[in-house]
Amino acid sequence: EKIPSCAEGIESVSLNMSDNTASVTFTPDKKFSSFPDAVKRFGYRAHPLKPGEDTDDLRKKENRRSLIRLAVAAVCAGNIMLLSAAIYAGAGGVFEKYFTLVSFMLSIPVVTYCALPFYRSVAGALRSGRVTVDIPVVFVILAGFGLSAHNFFAGSSAVYFDSVTAFVFLLLGSRYFLKSVRGRLSEKEQPGKTFFSLNRVLVWDGKARQFFYEPIESLKTGSRIKLSRGERIPADGELVSHTAEINLAVLTGENIPRTIEKGDDVFAGSILESDEAVLKVLSTGKSTRIGKILDDVERSYAGKISLSGGGDRYAAVFTLAVGVISITAFFAISYLYGMQQGIERVMAFILIACPCAFVFVLPLFHSMSLKSAAGRGILIRDPGIFDKLPGVRNVFFDKTGTLTNGVFRILKWNTGSLDDRDLGAILAIEKKSDHPIARAIVSRLAGMDLPVPEITGFEHIYTKGVSAEAWGSVYTITSGGASAPAANEVNELITSTITVRKDGEPISEIMLGDSLKEDAKFAVRELAGAGYGVFIVSGDKGENVKQVAERINIPGENIFFGETPEGKSEIIARHGRSMMIGDGLNDAPALASADVGVAIQGSVGESMKVSDAYILNNDLFTILDIIGLGTAARATAKRNIVLSISYNSIAGAFALAGYITPLAAAV
Repeated sequence: EKIPSCAEGIESVSLNMSDNTASVTFTPDKKFSSFPDAVKRFGYRAHPLKPGEDTDDLRKKENRRSLIRLAVAAVCAGNIMLLSAAIYAGAGGVFEKYFTLVSFMLSIPVVTYCALPFYRSVAGALRSGRVTVDIPVVFVILAGFGLSAHNFFAGSSAVYFDSVTAFVFLLLGSRYFLKSVRGRLSEKEQPGKTFFSLNRVLVWDGKARQFFYEPIESLKTGSRIKLSRGERIPADGELVSHTAEINLAVLTGENIPRTIEKGDDVFAGSILESDEAVLKVLSTGKSTRIGKILDDVERSYAGKISLSGGGDRYAAVFTLAVGVISITAFFAISYLYGMQQGIERVMAFILIACPCAFVFVLPLFHSMSLKSAAGRGILIRDPGIFDKLPGVRNVFFDKTGTLTNGVFRILKWNTGSLDDRDLGAILAIEKKSDHPIARAIVSRLAGMDLPVPEITGFEHIYTKGVSAEAWGSVYTITSGGASAPAANEVNELITSTITVRKDGEPISEIMLGDSLKEDAKFAVRELAGAGYGVFIVSGDKGENVKQVAERINIPGENIFFGETPEGKSEIIARHGRSMMIGDGLNDAPALASADVGVAIQGSVGESMKVSDAYILNNDLFTILDIIGLGTAARATAKRNIVLSISYNSIAGAFALAGYITPLAAAV
């Protein structure tokens, strides 16, 4: 991704580490060939992919090459170990000479062909001015082989062909294993795979003339599927049965069911809220509308996984420290015990001092955390969230749609005093707003045959409502009224009163209710019990916010009401070390200003543009899961760093003291 800064003709590069692909944008005057040439300078090879072509074939070829290298290293190192064992057991004279000669010849393909990936990595690192863990690896391979070859031809028995080849084999084997694990995790952690493989679905069998359960992954275009109430639709399709009620909240952010007629399109990710429906599948998986959105989400974080947890940064510092210690120790040991001892001990030290916990374990754990998050219905846009979560001390909740369900019902509205022109004006104005209250009013009026005017001068009145001109009059629809019923009078509904004014004069009042989420009180209690400061920051009026706060035991000093989007951001920034839980674009500034922004409602595609994570299941307890994953990631990172430094320090000291041979160090 740094190539555009050092190569002409390339505007941008976006890397996807999960499938090893790069999206490249070229300047109009340059050709494709400029990118492979630039990549080659960094030690990699680039292959063009046609639109729609996947990387499976290339990945298989690369795995085959890796396995061949591993096999060659295993055969050569194994035979060298057998020959070395004979020499260690006492084989001398002509046997020792010829056994060493064969070991020398067998080590050549290992240090040339098998170790080639390490050389390419170091060459690319040096060209780009980076320090990587492969630098000491290459030094040990070349120094060990070169010194052994020199000693062999000079007639000395101080050779390390067994140590060098065993080191290359073990390193290739461990990296191949970790790469395989990482590949499997990447497949499982993909948001699309988690989203579409939660259940089986009833599929019509034309021969048997009945529906059978089949895995969602096996769905094909043209299949007919039957769904029941509450099931998530697994594919884009066409409604074959009669009318159905579909909740499109995951795509549109509107948590109000829509009536779909026979022949209408339906989309994957939506939830069926009527009793039963039969669909004809038109597209599946990543070809669906939600699949494309989730694929974008996957690509947004996949390019960052390799650097997660600061592993490369720690490894660079560690590698520099190993270099300084090695040079100092070599001269000191050579002065005290001779150059041969200096070479052997320093070689053993470098072989041992590999920051594997930094380079491999931390990114691998981040991948496992992403997989775990996806399995719990959490989409992660940036894996860096795991590094920021342990620092969070304050948790801010939006009210509407976050602590409450965000589905307003009209409890009382006497429309008899309004004529059709007034109702049409209200409908036209509220259609311009995406607030849950506006959706409830639109839902109430949409089925009426009303004259709908053209409106002008539409504006949001922050914390209040909306206003616009229609039929030559100014209509203002704002919160607040004379007679809001108490919550317990409407069976646990949090109520609001909306006043409709025409040219400044009140003409109607609308009583609406929104229900508190069942898990809100318990989630807040758990967060407070864990030592987090819990706040409500809302644009709603004080009495409604206070009513919610009282029910879920948030103290009065921790509630903020009547706030503009900018005001919410300022409050969150002022407190610091904060997490904001809101409903997507409606809370975009607040989500962006928080250290960690989590969207719990709204369109997936739009919400993921402004938040670090998105909760698919609309469950507030999932917030505790996110925090738990972050805490576990930090604890694992610290544990591995301490463990790596500890065992490298202890083993390194033994190596420099001469108690560990290069062969033992390689193992």
